[in-house]
Amino acid sequence: MSAQLKLAFKLPAMVVAIALVTGASLALAGYFTSNAIVTIQAEQRLSAAAANARSMLEAYLNEVAEDLTLFAGRAEIAADIDLFSGAMRSLAGQGDPTELLQDAYITQNPNPAGQKLLLDTSDKLPVYDLHHRALHADFRDLLEKRGYYDIFLFDTDFNNVYTVFKEADFATNFAEGGGPWADTDLGKVVRSAMAGEEGQVFLSDFAPYGPSAGAPASFIATPVFDQGFLIGVLAFQMPTALIGDVLVRTQGLGASGETYLVGQDGLVRNDSAKTEGNDVMTLALQGDAVTAALAGESGLGTLIHHDGAAFVAASEPLTFGGVDWAVVALESQADIAAPSTGLRNSLLIIGLVLLALAAASSLAIARTITRPISRLTGAMAGIAGDRLDIAVPGLDRADELGAMAEAVEVFRSNGLKMRDLRAAELDMSDERAAQVSVIQGLQQEISAVVGAAIDGDFSRRVGTDQQDPELRQLALDVNDLLATVDRGLAETGSVLAALARADLTRRMNGDYRGAFARLKSDTNGVAEQLGDIITQLRSTSGSLKTATGEILTGANDLSERTTRQAATIEETSAAIEQLSRTVVDNAAQAEQASREVRAVSDQAEASGEVMGQATGAMERITASSGKISNIIGLIDDIAFQTNLLALNASVEAARAGDAGKGFAVVAVEVRRLAQSAASASADVKALIEQSAAEVQGGTRLVASAAERLTMVQDAIRANAALLDGIARASREQAGAIDEVNVAVRQLDEMTQHNAALVEETNAAIEQTEAQAHELDRVIGVFTLAAQDWNAPRPKVAAGERV
Repeated sequence: MSAQLKLAFKLPAMVVAIALVTGASLALAGYFTSNAIVTIQAEQRLSAAAANARSMLEAYLNEVAEDLTLFAGRAEIAADIDLFSGAMRSLAGQGDPTELLQDAYITQNPNPAGQKLLLDTSDKLPVYDLHHRALHADFRDLLEKRGYYDIFLFDTDFNNVYTVFKEADFATNFAEGGGPWADTDLGKVVRSAMAGEEGQVFLSDFAPYGPSAGAPASFIATPVFDQGFLIGVLAFQMPTALIGDVLVRTQGLGASGETYLVGQDGLVRNDSAKTEGNDVMTLALQGDAVTAALAGESGLGTLIHHDGAAFVAASEPLTFGGVDWAVVALESQADIAAPSTGLRNSLLIIGLVLLALAAASSLAIARTITRPISRLTGAMAGIAGDRLDIAVPGLDRADELGAMAEAVEVFRSNGLKMRDLRAAELDMSDERAAQVSVIQGLQQEISAVVGAAIDGDFSRRVGTDQQDPELRQLALDVNDLLATVDRGLAETGSVLAALARADLTRRMNGDYRGAFARLKSDTNGVAEQLGDIITQLRSTSGSLKTATGEILTGANDLSERTTRQAATIEETSAAIEQLSRTVVDNAAQAEQASREVRAVSDQAEASGEVMGQATGAMERITASSGKISNIIGLIDDIAFQTNLLALNASVEAARAGDAGKGFAVVAVEVRRLAQSAASASADVKALIEQSAAEVQGGTRLVASAAERLTMVQDAIRANAALLDGIARASREQAGAIDEVNVAVRQLDEMTQHNAALVEETNAAIEQTEAQAHELDRVIGVFTLAAQDWNAPRPKVAAGERV
């Protein structure tokens, strides 16, 4: 069949076939290569997004846990639980406390449902209302600022003594088998926390909660201790909206990208803005990636999502407070393949255009060859018909057709030379066969080079030693295409290899267009973004070391002041002991005077002298009492300064975040000791003032007795009775001063304990500083563009947030 085709068709068809095979091979290689690159980048992007989302969720849950334990460690929380618990128990005489509290704060609450927390007092339960009015506003502000749904306080009898939101679970019992909501997740975490240790945190997964109208909720609880004794439990109720707010901040995903938190039941725990309705506890995600993450391992795979569409998903496991979740980042497979599809369509369009141009060009070239041949063939037919007078066309041509014309002319002019003409025709046939062989060889060489490129070997090239300029240009074009692909992949590989070696200075510098230009931009953008992140980490690490050093300096200063305070208290204790001995001596003198008055009633003048001595002793006691008051004032000042130091330390610890967690506990303990010292000094001051008043009364009585001794002998008996009273008062003074002495010793012990706590704080800060140096060492592994890292950084003032 092919033998019947004319040369005018064969030549264009051969050129078009070669162009079609070459273009299709290159297009397929480019498409599969770009599709593989896009797929790998998408998987890496999804894995990074899932890891980023997991890190943000862990940070948020750790923040909630720290918030919970920090508040549970405050002395006022323990006091609040005691106050609310006592007030609730006091209602037992009026009826069922649960019914009374729910009627006062829910049923009779004038605010609509969902706004019951706006009521500060019901004015129906005086004792409970007193504490609720004083504390509710602070708890409500905490709830609104932190974004929690509700805050609960439980006493050791598992009674819910206080909530902010005031729902059906308010004032009910959560002991096992207790109130109507005891079997909910809130009851389980409360009972776990009640049996836990100080600082332990217990969490429940999101599940529908009846008192909150069946809305999904998670509960986190921790025990509350005071002086080592269990007081109750503090619990927070977290809504799913906060989880959604954290996940929506995940970056690096495409237009169809989403992140979900998936529970063990396969249902999501957050709502997506890209779906209709609420997805929480209704939308199910199932796939190998989700199953792997729920089993504790990272996963990558495909799943069906959004009206049966295929999505690529990457997942990371998340475990917190005994609850296991899967953090899933997914993106539409169609969106991921969109760049490859666009490249495929572009290659198809370009290939069709080039194929059309090749066909048109081959037709034009074929016509320049076949038309002269047709005319020459007509002349030859005429000569074969013995028309030797016919003009042979093409004699003026210098190519093979001219030679053919000359041969025909020779044949025409000399029949004897017919054999030469047939030999020339045979030579022309061999030359055409040689041309076909060259084209076929070039086609095979191009196929081999393209096949090597498909296998990833871009080093092979097509030979350019072709006689035909068009074939040589085709070989050059194929070689340029392979060189461009090879150079782009080599530069991309060098940048990625440098990133693997922690070298962030390498970039793609070649001149590219189209998809390779976007690849260059994306690769260099990754290196630039990672370099910026490492630079920020170095700056943050330096600031952290500076802040840690200043905190250490302040802690050392606090240690020195605590030591000086302990020395002052020791001196105070010695002065009080001296005063105690003085008061005991005064009591002995008063008793001796009383015995002398009873024994010698006729020696009134001697008794008057004794009265004078007693008056002088009372004046000395008054002076001593004044000194004691001054000493107590000094103790009050010390307690006040210690309290201020503890408050400042608490503020600084809160600013320091995780690094100041241990320091915050020490600050709270110091503040508690300072408050105990202030309370003890107030009690001592009251006793001293009482003693001074009694001494002043005794002084007046003795003076009155001395004046009447000269007038009435019978008043001696009354004076003896007064002296007995003075002796008793002196003994009471001695007892009171002993109590003061005991209180001062306790204050001394507390101060020594404070000094030990400050030393422990110094050790913790030194560990934090060492960890900051370790962070510098880890970041120092990365190689960045040349910057002056030794330049002085701005000074961070003490107490300023870093």
